[in-house]
Amino acid sequence: MQSKRLVINSRDKQTGTNTNFTVQFNDNITQSVVKVQVLDVFIPNQFYNIDSSNNYIEYKQGLNLVNFNDTITPGQYNIDQLITALETKINAQLTGGAATTITKNEFTNQLTFTTAGAVPVNNQLQLIDTTTIKEILGFENTTTSTDVLTLPFAWNLNPLQYVQVHSQDLASSNGLDGGASATISLLETVSLVETPYGGVAHFEAVDSELVEIIYDDVRVLNQVRIKLRNASGRLLELPNNHHVTIIVKAYY
Repeated sequence: MQSKRLVINSRDKQTGTNTNFTVQFNDNITQSVVKVQVLDVFIPNQFYNIDSSNNYIEYKQGLNLVNFNDTITPGQYNIDQLITALETKINAQLTGGAATTITKNEFTNQLTFTTAGAVPVNNQLQLIDTTTIKEILGFENTTTSTDVLTLPFAWNLNPLQYVQVHSQDLASSNGLDGGASATISLLETVSLVETPYGGVAHFEAVDSELVEIIYDDVRVLNQVRIKLRNASGRLLELPNNHHVTIIVKAYY
């Protein structure tokens, strides 16, 4: 059995984006592959902690619970920046002279929303569970309506802990999703735990048997499709100038 290393780089994509792309191989060995081993994966951590999937906030105000909603501009936020953005958005809509101040508890990492104003009946704030930023802020269900609202959980500014690399061509049915109870085309996972925003995450195989995918039949790999997903299966996004590299060893 012979082998060659395949370098799969989003720079070389025939179609798609840097998180959903197809590369072409013209070498004859890709016509008769019997197994592959994942050697290295490089993924730039350019994933915002607030993006279009989790930047929506819906809330109600006052005795009659008037409904409002807004979105936070996508970006990489620390807690102070997020508090400022939330206060700006909320206070631009509140009525009756009411204003909300958000404070953080340094010991519990919980947020408290305090609403006050000239007319007491307007000083009620309620966060609605359709809010997509709720996991970031620290709540699950619609909160009570109150002038001092402390969220039940600590804020979470690191919703993406790892990236799933999927490939229907290299790893069809190689993974099992417990939530969906279905097989998935999981090639490898790359941790972001030690890679801050702006860095490059690297997976390096330390045991060839653990990263080996053996095919039931000889496989043709002249085209390889790659997708980067989060733990929920949502397709991630990268800027056009930040590229993904995957190196696999193909046996033929």
